Amino acid sequence: MSNLSFEFESDDTKAGFRLHKLEFFNWGTFDNKIWSIEPHSDNALLTGDIGSGKSTIVDAITTLIVPSQKIIFNKAAGAENKERTLKSYILGEYKNELDNETQLSKAITIRGKDSYAILLARFENEGYQETVTIAQFLWLDKSELKRVFIVSKKPLTIY
Repeated sequence: MSNLSFEFESDDTKAGFRLHKLEFFNWGTFDNKIWSIEPHSDNALLTGDIGSGKSTIVDAITTLIVPSQKIIFNKAAGAENKERTLKSYILGEYKNELDNETQLSKAITIRGKDSYAILLARFENEGYQETVTIAQFLWLDKSELKRVFIVSKKPLTIY
């Protein structure tokens, strides 16, 4: 039996599938515009002030790659179990106010109940010269969360 050899990148520092580009639309407080981060399969560092959206970006990636029943949103910021939800991200909840009539806390949102969000991440494996794009289209239908999952071997974009 002959020995098989595979052609790989000579530098294995980028081995495996690595995040090449993340795009998101109407996710959390990132509103009405396609936002993107492009680490180009390199390591990346998110920095910024408290409340600037770092955990929101991490939660976008988490939503794409972790089963929904296992996600704890805002975990990167040390949040408790139910501080944020997919619905809160779609609506763009950004603070709570006391309702004068009911004396209960009410979420204030950027977007209305007819909103939707799109998350898309492209991963590349340089060693095999392969690309995988995963995406989710999320929306609310009568307060019920709906979503479509997309997986492609082609480099897709929200644009």
